[in-house]
Amino acid sequence: MLKMKKRHLIAVGSIVLFVLLTWIPILLPILIIAAMILVKVKYPTIKGAVGEWKVNKLLSNLGSNYSIYHDLYVPNGAGGTTQVDHVVTSPFGIFVIETKHYEGWIFGDEKQRYWTQVIYKRKEKLFNPIWQNYGHIQAIKNQIPIENFEFIYSIIAFSKQSTFKFKNEFKSARVIQFPQLLEVIQEKNLHRISSIELQKINRGLEKLLIKDEKEKKQVKKQHVQAIKKNRKEKVETEKKNIIKISVQNVVEN
Repeated sequence: MLKMKKRHLIAVGSIVLFVLLTWIPILLPILIIAAMILVKVKYPTIKGAVGEWKVNKLLSNLGSNYSIYHDLYVPNGAGGTTQVDHVVTSPFGIFVIETKHYEGWIFGDEKQRYWTQVIYKRKEKLFNPIWQNYGHIQAIKNQIPIENFEFIYSIIAFSKQSTFKFKNEFKSARVIQFPQLLEVIQEKNLHRISSIELQKINRGLEKLLIKDEKEKKQVKKQHVQAIKKNRKEKVETEKKNIIKISVQNVVEN
């Protein structure tokens, strides 16, 4: 009986080994290609996550005078949310930070709706991050129970792999690279906000923190869906405007 079981096990093992040796050379290249495609598709997300981790770690070196809030979903007053990368509060001011994990040359102006990223000959548009962060600041103001917003500062931080090609200086925000972040924040070293006001500010921001991962995932999903819907509606509106202009030109001619 034991001999029969042993023979059976050997037979099964031999079949499994044969199947593996037969199919591994065929499946391995397919699995490698599939992994490469997956990495390529997920690369922006992976790069963004790694970049945010680096910024979080960098900000953690600020010291005890500073409170740091990451990845906040703030009501935008229109039934949706706006996603804020980082908010740093301190007696020296409030710093709202928009991070951009971009490579290549960055062109833009404070008054331009879109900036341009250039990598070799490829050009990509990005919405003016100064305007974007202005929207974040307005949303945050509605969540903070204080009246004096004089000492709230906008910072746009790009990765150090970017190269700035700006012609003019920016007045309403600091546009920098990650290595400059702590230095720029610590430039503000005069006490501007009382301890009582700072406590109110921090309480307001703490209410925006989502500690439950499942809930945060759902909020993020809704946020992304709203962005996609707004983009689609914008494209449809632009198409209608183009058609309207074309019809008017035909009628006039």
